[in-house]
Amino acid sequence: MSNLAQHLQDSLHDENIMERAMNEIMRKEYNISNDIEISYTLINTAQQTLSDLDKSIDELSMLVENLRHQSLKLNKD
Repeated sequence: MSNLAQHLQDSLHDENIMERAMNEIMRKEYNISNDIEISYTLINTAQQTLSDLDKSIDELSMLVENLRHQSLKLNKD
């Protein structure tokens, strides 16, 4: 094989290695991006769940307070 042909073959081989490396980096960056997006969604869902739970606890507290008040009224009568 001539020197030029060998050089072209080596250059092509190096380009293939670089292309594979870049594809791997892009795939990993894409996966990291997806992980971040999923994590963000999970955090938002958890925050919404906590907010809903807080509202439910407040409503339950009001119901319990009303029941106590009604119980006191019934006991007085």
